[in-house]
Amino acid sequence: MKILQATKIIRIICLLLLIFCFWHLGCKSTNHVDEEITRPSVFERGEIRVAIENSSSSYFVFRGNPMGYHYDLLALFAQRYGLTVHLIVCKTPGEAMLLLQNDLCDLIAMNMTITGDRTKQALFTVPLRKSYQVLVQRKPDNWRRMYTAEAIEKSLIREPIHLAGKTITVSEGSSYITRLQNIMNEIGDTIYIQTEPVNEEELFERVASGEIDYTVCDDNDALLNGRNYPDIDSRTPISFKQNVAWAVHPHDTTLRDSLNFFLEDLKKSSGSAILFEKYYRYPPAKSSHHSQGRDAGVTPWDEEIQRASEQYGLDWVLVASLIYQESRFDPYATSSKGAFGLMQMIPETMASFGVDTLSSIEEHIIVGIRYLSYLNNQFSVSVPDSAERVKFMLAAYNSGPGHIIDAQKLAQKTNRSPALWSDVSVCLIEKCNPEVYRNDEDIKYGYCRGEAVVSYVDEILDRYKHYKIIFSI
Repeated sequence: MKILQATKIIRIICLLLLIFCFWHLGCKSTNHVDEEITRPSVFERGEIRVAIENSSSSYFVFRGNPMGYHYDLLALFAQRYGLTVHLIVCKTPGEAMLLLQNDLCDLIAMNMTITGDRTKQALFTVPLRKSYQVLVQRKPDNWRRMYTAEAIEKSLIREPIHLAGKTITVSEGSSYITRLQNIMNEIGDTIYIQTEPVNEEELFERVASGEIDYTVCDDNDALLNGRNYPDIDSRTPISFKQNVAWAVHPHDTTLRDSLNFFLEDLKKSSGSAILFEKYYRYPPAKSSHHSQGRDAGVTPWDEEIQRASEQYGLDWVLVASLIYQESRFDPYATSSKGAFGLMQMIPETMASFGVDTLSSIEEHIIVGIRYLSYLNNQFSVSVPDSAERVKFMLAAYNSGPGHIIDAQKLAQKTNRSPALWSDVSVCLIEKCNPEVYRNDEDIKYGYCRGEAVVSYVDEILDRYKHYKIIFSI
């Protein structure tokens, strides 16, 4: 009887355990379904949050304009699907993966090597390209005086087995860590791996400066960065070819599929190959500030712009963005209408502020900022919100304040708000209609190319955001 009783108890326990297991699995399954259902799609939000790095291959400012292989690809995707892009600059792949896992970004638009470990943490798009990893090392100090290439070769590492005992510094969370660990296992010896919270481009520069001895880099990025560092060698491969792709949240199959469709379509039209050639084979003429960051200047006249902007209560980075829009940072630019200098002021306006084409660059900057401040004050009553007023100030700088005041009057008459740029900009566009600017007695300043003015404001504000992100201002 005791044996039978014990058997019954065991059966009951097993049954309860079985029920618990099914319940637990059901809960897990439900949680995954709930996560997929409750997690809003980027297409529903109309915005995509993107982790990207500030580097010569991804995203940088060159001559005042945002550029980059991944940035341009991303802009084309966003344009196709009508998405607003919110960029989050990351220093390392590890930092980007953390953002993705914590649902703080939707997409990693970086050179993400597809590995087994990473496929457990994210969904990957179709490959953007294939690459292999290379060792980045300095040539000997006297390599230019060596008589033969063979002599140079003897001083360089060409086989992974010779990495034994060496210290190699790589980016945190990069696939290079796993590869170096595998090499250690293959050669049966120790490689000292150091990780840093910086991207591979900065590590490349540290090798060149002698701060560190070795790093590892993608072969294409090594080719791109090596153009500026003749003392660097990056011809030693340490891996086979691997797929490089973008990564999305592990449950976001909709975004992954849309990206795949876009990327495959781009490949068919050769658009992807053209972009790759543009940035990797024939990159923009590169200065030491090609992939600009917080240590580089926004313009060659940052100090002068900051000083005058502070004096007149304006955001100097916004002024820098306006200057790029006006003159592309050319202090001697001249328009067909006679506008001159960095801030493209017309002769009549310059004369009213006591300067001319022979005045110094700094004087032109000061006068342009004074005029911006004047325009800002003109709208201080009708547009009390300072952030909103910036748009009116920029529009007035482009078209003259009269056209903007006309548009405000038109907004008032059509039950729109004269204090909101979203309303006034619509009325400004309507000012190109003859029935409006000829027949409305409140319209004093006539025809206006309103669409051009609205685009002008949008482009300055968009570039301003990029400057703030890249220069960490």
